[in-house]
Amino acid sequence: MKKVMKMLNPEEFIKESIQKIKDEIGDEKAIIALSGGVDSSVCSVLVKEAIGDNLIAIFVDHGLLREGEAEEVTETFKDRLNFNYVDASDEFL
Repeated sequence: MKKVMKMLNPEEFIKESIQKIKDEIGDEKAIIALSGGVDSSVCSVLVKEAIGDNLIAIFVDHGLLREGEAEEVTETFKDRLNFNYVDASDEFL
């Protein structure tokens, strides 16, 4: 017998994910390392939807980013998240 795979419903996934995050974190604060890539960006937005400004997003510029990448990530997220930029390029290298 063939197993039928259920298609993922993105709206349902988002709604369920936000609720699970709310249930897990509650009114506590959380920190996320934001790299600007797809995975950490999506996670940051989902958690922000769940707990609001109790999420602290930290973006660390380690000095090995593509030209303009730090500015692009900062511009994208500075008004959307409780965003903190850390220039650690001197310490890292």
